Amino acid sequence: MNRNIILIALLGLLFVSKAVAQSVTVEAKIDSLQILIGEQAKVQLQVAMDAKQRAIFPAYTDTLVRGVEIIETVKPDTQFLNDRQRMLITQEYIVTSFDSALYYLPPMPVTVDGKEYRSKALALKVYSMPVDTLHPDQFFGQKTVMKAPFAWEDWYGLIGCFSIPCIAFTRLIDLSDHSYT
Repeated sequence: MNRNIILIALLGLLFVSKAVAQSVTVEAKIDSLQILIGEQAKVQLQVAMDAKQRAIFPAYTDTLVRGVEIIETVKPDTQFLNDRQRMLITQEYIVTSFDSALYYLPPMPVTVDGKEYRSKALALKVYSMPVDTLHPDQFFGQKTVMKAPFAWEDWYGLIGCFSIPCIAFTRLIDLSDHSYT
C-alpha cells in the first residue's frame, strides 16, 4: 500500500516537472497607447518556450486590424536563457493609423509545436490633430528654404588639419634637397 502511494506520487511529480519544463508564455505589449494620426507605435510580441520547441508567428500582410496599418515587421530577436534551455523570441510590428478612433487589437496567435497560444488583447487610441477653425488667419504656409550663414570659425580646425602636414612635408623636402658637402 505504502509502495503504491510512493509510486503514484513519483509519477505525478514526473508529469508535473514535465509540464513545468514545457510551459509556453505569449505576451503582447505596445509602447504607446495613444498616438496622433500618422504617428507610429511598436507592438511587441514575445514568446518564452523551451529551446527545442519551434514557434510560428502570425503573418500579417498590411493591416493588424481594419484601420491599423503595419508599416514594418521587424526580424525576430532570439535570446537564449537558463544555459540555452529556454528561448525568448521577440517579434516587433511597427504600426500606424490615419483614422482617429479607439482600436481593439485582438489577441495574437502564436503556434508552438502545433499548439496555438494567444496573447492578451491590446488597445490603441488614435487622436486627430487639433485644428482651430475659428481663427484661419493663424494658419501659416510653408517656409522658404533658408540659406545657412557662413562663418570662418567653423573651418579653422579643418584648415589647421590640412595646413600643418603640408608645411611639415615641404620642410622635409627642403631639408632633403640641400646637399651638405
